[in-house]
Parts: sequence; structure tokens; C-alpha cells
Amino acid sequence: MNRKYGPHLYRFKHALLLALLGLIHAHTQARSLSEIIKSKELRVCVVAYHPDFIRAEPENCRGNCKFSGLVFEEIQVFSKFLGPQIQAKFLRLDWDEQFFNKNSEVVRNGIYTPELLASGKCDVYPNNLTRNEWRLKKLDIIYLFPSRMMAIVNKSKQKEYKNLHDLAGKIAAVDKDTSYHTWLGEQNQTGFKENPVKIQIISTHESFVAVDSGKVDFTLADSDLAISATQHELKNSSVSFPVGPTEEIGWGFRKQDRDLQAAAQRFFEDQKERENSEFNQLWKKHFGINLIKFIALVKSTP
Repeated sequence: MNRKYGPHLYRFKHALLLALLGLIHAHTQARSLSEIIKSKELRVCVVAYHPDFIRAEPENCRGNCKFSGLVFEEIQVFSKFLGPQIQAKFLRLDWDEQFFNKNSEVVRNGIYTPELLASGKCDVYPNNLTRNEWRLKKLDIIYLFPSRMMAIVNKSKQKEYKNLHDLAGKIAAVDKDTSYHTWLGEQNQTGFKENPVKIQIISTHESFVAVDSGKVDFTLADSDLAISATQHELKNSSVSFPVGPTEEIGWGFRKQDRDLQAAAQRFFEDQKERENSEFNQLWKKHFGINLIKFIALVKSTP
């Protein structure tokens, strides 16, 4: 994520973008499943957090992007499940925008519907969101698969990192308002309080680059992302050990959209039950392991 802007300019930038989108969709409102089917359009808001999951071209595009990657292909399958005539319409976001209120701010302890969901500009966030307390105050996350956060370090420092305590006092790179950012903040208030981790806020993809080049000591990634990165991206770094408990990962929906959530739940259950399902084939294509086997692998991680 581009952080060349100061905090006030950054908020202004996103407030302006939301205002412009509001002018374009002045009469847009949150929609039910029946309205989505009637309109033949599923409004999908995605974050290009890693090329293997979703890539957006050109790099700084917003609404007029060319998308590719696993998440993009998964959404195509889900759209057809909802109805053969339904087309996915994509809008690209920065990660923390998913949780913005009307003032383009993330208030972690606040109870509100994120503005992009409340306004109907987004029907779904398919960005593999970790279910945690502060997010569930704002939206519902329909469970797709379990995961563990993994510490990724440069191979030259591998011997220095054997367990959680070895992360204290080090420099970490993570994206803003991700589950990794949340977890590190919690550790800095508890176990790392006397020797907190120094957190640099950059995009997930940039975090991998920073670790691989030795600019930071470590980053964190969910299991699926860690598998992808070690296969396709990391040259000088590797997974060191898991941190935190097993977590639940899924897609985000407006709390009131019960019918759409129920449809997503049925869809996910069907995809995970059938060995030859579309999701299993897509995971096998992208990561060399299907979704069923990935879930079994995570559950077996001590």
C-alpha cells in the first residue's frame, strides 16, 4: 500500500475517492440477494494484496482494472452459483478501506457497517478475512477455511528465530489493519510490552520483499499465503514457525444480508465436500494442493 501520504492527506485521499464514488452511485443502497439476482450483478470489492490471490492491472487502477488470480476465479464460480446470468463487477480497494466508516476511518472498537457495504457499492469482500472481535462488530465473515499465522524470516537469520519470544524487539513489516497488524499490536501490549516489536506499515507483497532483502527482521502471513510465497516469491526467506491460535478465514458480508450469507455458506460447504469441486481444482492449480488437503494440513499443525 502506498504510504507516501501523511495520515491527514491519506484520509483526505480516501474520503475524496468515496465521495466521487458516491456521486457516481448517488442512489445506490445495500441490496438483498433477490435484488442482486434481479440486477444480474454481484458487486465485489477486492484487495490486490498478493498476485497469486488477486492481481489488478494497471498497478494503480481503481474500478477499471484487469483482474486475475485465485480470488478472482473463485468469485466467478460463486457468481454462477447465484445465477447463470449474474456477472461480477469489481472494485479495487486498499486493505483498510474494507472497514472504513462514513468518515473514511477505521474505529476498531466502533460498532457500524463499513460504508462500502452499507451504501451497496460492495456486496461481498472475498479477501480471505480473518474472523476477529473488532471486525465482527462491523460485518459478518462466512467461514471458508482454517489458518495459522506463520512467521517468515530471512534464511540468514533463521537460527535466531526458534519461538514466539524471539520476535520481541525485532522489526516487522505488515499491512495496516490486517490480522497480522492486530496480533502484533496485542503482543506489544502484553507479552512484548517490555520489548515491543517495531512495526512498519507497508503492503503484504512489499512485506515479503522487505524480509527477503533483509530490510526488516520478519513478517507474518496466513498459511495459504505462506505456501504461495515460499513456492513462487521468496528466494532468501522461509517459514520459521506458527504463531497464535488456529483462526477462521472467510468472506465478508453486511450483517443484514442473511440470504446472501446463507447462499455463500451453502456454496462453501458444497465446494469443500466434493473432491472435484471448482475450488479444489483452483487451489490445486495455484498452490499444488487442493482446499480439502490444505484444511487437513492446517488442522494437523501443532
